Amino acid sequence: METRLVFLLAALLATALLESKPVLPTLASEADHSVSGVFKTGKFHPIHSDVGTASSCSPPRSLLIVRPEEKGTCPVILFHHGTGCQNSWYTDVFKFMSSHGYIVVAPQVIKP
Repeated sequence: METRLVFLLAALLATALLESKPVLPTLASEADHSVSGVFKTGKFHPIHSDVGTASSCSPPRSLLIVRPEEKGTCPVILFHHGTGCQNSWYTDVFKFMSSHGYIVVAPQVIKP
């Protein structure tokens, strides 16, 4: 009796799964955003400056700053890459973040 009940429940579950379409969770509907929209450049024009170590007033190592060219108040991101590479290797990522209205400050932690 129990075996038939388990088999019947399994058959009903399989039928229900085959007839239904899976629903995947999404953050936004397709009408709101496309997947490629996440990677589009923002409306700001990024400019970058590399603060070197030329004088006693400058930081002990190179400091890369990328900011929007437009005037205004922007949030600041302190980017610490945590690897033994140069901060300038991330310039494209910094420009992308800056194009969306962020100021990115990236110190060179290790001597290149």
